[in-house]
Amino acid sequence: MQDTVFTVYKLIILYMLDRAEGEVTQGMLSTFLLEGGYANFVSLAESYDQLEKQGLVNIILRGNKKFLKLTEAGQQALGFFGMQLSPQIRRQADNWLIENGQKIREEREVTAIYERMTSGVYEVRMSVKEKDVTLLEVKLSVPDAASAEAIAARWEEKNAGIYQYLIENLF
Repeated sequence: MQDTVFTVYKLIILYMLDRAEGEVTQGMLSTFLLEGGYANFVSLAESYDQLEKQGLVNIILRGNKKFLKLTEAGQQALGFFGMQLSPQIRRQADNWLIENGQKIREEREVTAIYERMTSGVYEVRMSVKEKDVTLLEVKLSVPDAASAEAIAARWEEKNAGIYQYLIENLF
């Protein structure tokens, strides 16, 4: 029974990654599965771990976000077993992806990563992409981790205004 439950969780995750046509944060997937009553936190964490170990997804860490990306093996597994998902679950997943599509794209296209450099300062690399085209990329050096973390966190909410400011003042 437990294996069947994990299989359903994993199929939902694979299905959503396939339908989203790209990377999706683990947080977004978890929101759907937890709020929809499909999974609990512990079983969901185990499902992500199993998917990665089985080579069905890649987990990519960017800043404080984990992105999941469907692998070719995951695509094949979904092709073999995807019809085991009920039409109702597929419909709910599709509707949720449509309703949250903009947020998913923003999380995928707006990134801020920081790391400590050999000199001891922290470098924050921030970017905004649209359909794999980089619209804006900025690097800032700051003296400490707290500053780097704060800048990375604010980039998500401030990037559009910064981009607009630069365009208006440079053209």
